[in-house]
Amino acid sequence: MNHFGRIFIFIISFACSKSLETDVKHVIVDYDGNTTDCFIDSMGYQYLYFIPQDSVDIDSMELKNIYYVFNDFNRVFHYSWSFEQNVKMIENRTGKLFTTSGDTIQFIDIHFNKDMIEPEVLVKTASDRSEFISLFNIEKIETDFSIMSESVKKGFYYSFYAFIAAVTFDIIKNWDEERRAIPQVWDQYNDLMPMISIIGFNAQEGTGVAYESFTSLVPSSILISMMYDIYKEKNKFYFNPIFKEKYFDRNMYVFSFKNIFNTMMRDIIYKVEKNKFGAKIVNLFR
Repeated sequence: MNHFGRIFIFIISFACSKSLETDVKHVIVDYDGNTTDCFIDSMGYQYLYFIPQDSVDIDSMELKNIYYVFNDFNRVFHYSWSFEQNVKMIENRTGKLFTTSGDTIQFIDIHFNKDMIEPEVLVKTASDRSEFISLFNIEKIETDFSIMSESVKKGFYYSFYAFIAAVTFDIIKNWDEERRAIPQVWDQYNDLMPMISIIGFNAQEGTGVAYESFTSLVPSSILISMMYDIYKEKNKFYFNPIFKEKYFDRNMYVFSFKNIFNTMMRDIIYKVEKNKFGAKIVNLFR
């Protein structure tokens, strides 16, 4: 009788108790700091599928629009290419770290935990003093202006690739079927080179006709890139909104032609894989 009595009490107590939510909750953060509380269902090559909190319907978001995703166990579930690049730009610099509790920490060096299983930041505050801070306790990090070295790189690459694209377009436009291909291509790119007779650049003609334009465009492009990044406060990196209604002060997306191209290729592959024949072709190259 005592045995059945214990079973009866267990059943009654279980039925009357409030059930605990055992599903792992996630928070999706976009590049502007908007957050979405949800339960992740699955993730594909292009989309993240989730059930919003207080809903039973599955929704989706493109991965290219997501900054990063974390769960209520303080684990990063997914992070974007832009997130990774921002972390790389922050490391090995001096600056200030602002916590979600309102504290400000001056640091002379900073490093991120790469695996993101327990996302912590090692902050060196003095030559003999350092501490670990959870990524989820950081609102933003403001680095010194040595970050402008990234602006210099961007400015150079933008001007360089613009010239290469313009020259390539000019070659196609003025193509002469009666001439050999290599001399035609060389004549166009030779216009970008100064006179370096030792290795054969413009030994007869002198400085290339487009050389002066090229050398003036590069510093101009670098200067514009630096001024733009200063105006946009690109030395400030945001991670967590203090409140859900407070967004980041700037968009955290990192512009890159290479990343845009890779994203476009993933989108194309995703669409091709929807077809059975296309899926077989894609699997052959994987």
